[in-house]
Formats: sequence, structure tokens, C-alpha cells
Amino acid sequence: MPRSESETPPLWRNRDYNLWWGGSAVSQLGSGVSQLAYPLLILGVADSASAAGIVAACANIGYLGASIPAGVAADRVSRRALLIVSSVVQLVLMAVVGLAVAGGHVWVPQIAVTALVQGVMSALHQAATTPALRRIVAPAQLKVAFAREQARDMGTQLAGSPLGGLLFGLARWIPFAFDAVSYLFVTLAALFIRSPLGPDRAESKTAEPTSVRQDVGEGLRFLRRDSFLRFLLLWAALSNCTLAGLAFMFVVALRHHGASASVIGTSESIVMACGLLGALAAGRIVRRVSGFQIVVTMSWLMVAGTLGVAALVARPWPAALCFGSLVFFMTPLNVTFQARMAATVPDRIAGRVMTTTSMAAQSLKWLAPLVCGALADRFSPTAPILGLAAVFALLAVAIHLTPALRRFDDAPRTGDDAGLAAPEPATPETAGRDAEPAR
Repeated sequence: MPRSESETPPLWRNRDYNLWWGGSAVSQLGSGVSQLAYPLLILGVADSASAAGIVAACANIGYLGASIPAGVAADRVSRRALLIVSSVVQLVLMAVVGLAVAGGHVWVPQIAVTALVQGVMSALHQAATTPALRRIVAPAQLKVAFAREQARDMGTQLAGSPLGGLLFGLARWIPFAFDAVSYLFVTLAALFIRSPLGPDRAESKTAEPTSVRQDVGEGLRFLRRDSFLRFLLLWAALSNCTLAGLAFMFVVALRHHGASASVIGTSESIVMACGLLGALAAGRIVRRVSGFQIVVTMSWLMVAGTLGVAALVARPWPAALCFGSLVFFMTPLNVTFQARMAATVPDRIAGRVMTTTSMAAQSLKWLAPLVCGALADRFSPTAPILGLAAVFALLAVAIHLTPALRRFDDAPRTGDDAGLAAPEPATPETAGRDAEPAR
């Protein structure tokens, strides 16, 4: 079971947390390098935004399709094993891609299938990560831990984008080899963590055997109790899809206007630097600004920032600052969602609930690169960016028109030991405040 606050040292003295944080940081750096290299590779080989969109969509489809089964697996089998197996498979996949690129035998369908399998492995890894983190960190330290996770992810992406552009400029195969090696570090971290990561065998032995369908249903019932949560999942699915389209078109549009790989990498670093600043400021922001105001501000900043990207896309640095403003304000919201979800979801269904919410939030992301790539090829990169701004505007208006969102700042109801007990049934008085989704 997770350690209590009195039994757990400060995070900087927590061996297991620091081991996991460091291994994940190296892995995230490798992912940041390859994520920039993927579209550059496809654009260089096929000279088609649609082809690059298909590869990006395959990764999202793989993650989406595997999310719910991965959640069930994280609540049934060793989470440590899931972390290790998923990392090793991705290590092999990246090594194969690197060898293919080095040999000059790049085949777009092969890259698409690789991205699809990577998406599946990412779903398995993510399903085990948050429940495992709850075993390493005390409940009272979860907000700090998630803020540090956000800072780590933004920092590695900040370094990964220019490094990816630099390595891709040296040789196209180097970014993929770098990513392959990075997976070794997170694999070793999972191996050497001393804390039991669950699920608890004692609980599984005493509980009556259930089918996969029953396990999935239990997680869905937990989510279905809350009308506010249902709305927020739908809103997150649409906003994440639109943001994915903007991130994809940011690279395509810069390339269209003649930006080099190093310039694109540096531009994305500016975006990630804004995200890193947001992560560092997240603790102060969530203490001083209400959750409702954070959501409203972020929604309208998405509209303004996207229009700014469309207007300034021929000038990489100003466009990156516009995009970065969106990421800055998203980070505190992500911290709020992650911490509240982790604190209220029972450990025995944590994998199912968290992967289901993640799947719902990302359910439409695969569509964004396909549609945006096709529109960019048919018209120009500016056209899909303006369309994305219109979608963001509709979402911002919906925030103001939805009564359930007014309950955002109600105090969450937690179970015993920070949500390890089952939540009480929803009632008209408690609906809308039991849980919130992660990013």
C-alpha cells in the first residue's frame, strides 16, 4: 500500500522517487528528440504533410485502442513488469527504425506500423505509471510530485527539440538511436525501485474473480456518476484534438515557410520553455487563482494564441511565443487535474479509471493530423490553423454556457488514505465534485 506522510521522507530524500524521476527524464528527452525527427523524416522522404499526418495518427490510434485494456492490465498484473516490458519493446522499435534510416531503406508504411505499436506500448506504460507513483509518493506530496513531473516533461522537451534538430541535421538515424538508448534508463529505474508497485496480491486473492468486461464496467461506473466529469471529458477530448492539430501544423507551417530543422527545433524549445515556466509557477498559480478562472483564461488564450500563430507563422520566434502562451497556462491546469484524480481514485481501480479518462481526453487526437495535413496539402498551412482557432472559440463559449463547470472549485470528497477507499455514491449534492480527469 502507499506510504503515509509520516513514513515517507521529503521528495528530495525519496530514493525511489528520485530514481524514477531521473530514469523518466532521460526517456522523455529521447522521446522529445524522436518526436521532432519523425515528421521531419517523413516530410523529407515522402514530401507530403498527409503522410506525416498518417504516421502521427497511427501513434494516437495505437494509444487510444490500447488504453482500456492497458488499464485493466495495470490493475491485474505486475505494474513493474508492464513498465519494463513496454520500455524494452520501444527500445527495440527505435533501434529498428534507426537501422532502417541508416541503411537508406525508409518505408512510410513501416514507420506507420512502428508508430502504431509505440502507441500501444505507451498506453501500457502510462497505465502503470500513475498508480505506481502513488506507491512511491505520500498522498500529501502528490501535488508537488505532479508539478515536478510537469517541470521534468517540459524541461526535457525544451532540450529535446533543439537536440533533435541538431542530431537530425548531423544524420537522420541519430535521433532514433538516441531515443532507443534512452529507454534503457527508464527500464533500469523500474527494475531498481524498491517499493512494491502493486497491485496487491492479497486483495486479488480475497476478491471474487471478475471478467475483463466487469473490470472495465467498474471503472466506467466510477466516471459515470459525475455530470461535471462527463462534460469535462468531452471538452478535453475536443480541446486535445485541436491542440494536437495546432502542434502538428506548427511544424508543417514552419517548414512550408522555409524554416530549417534547427530553427524548427529551437521554435519548439521556446514553446517548451513557456511550458517549463508554467510548471515552475504552477504551485503558486493554483493557490492564488480558482480552477474555474484557470479554465476560462486558458480557453480564450487558446483562441488568441492560435490566431497569433496563423498570423505570424512566417516568423518562427513570435509564432513560438504565441503557441508557448497556451502551454504556459495549460500546465497548472494539468497539475490540478492529475493531483485531484490521483487523490480520489481507489487504488484497486486506479489503472482502469485513469486510462479511461486519458483515453477519452485523447480519443480524437488521431483525427487532427489527418484532417490538418489534408487541408494543408489542398489549400495552405494557414487554412487549417484558422479552422483550429474557430474550434477553440466554440470551446471557450461552451465553458461559459455550462452550469456544471461552476462546481469546479468545490472541495473534492476523498476516501480513506487519500482515496484508497471506494467513493461514496453520487447524490444531487455531491455530483460534479468527486473526481476530475488528468490531462
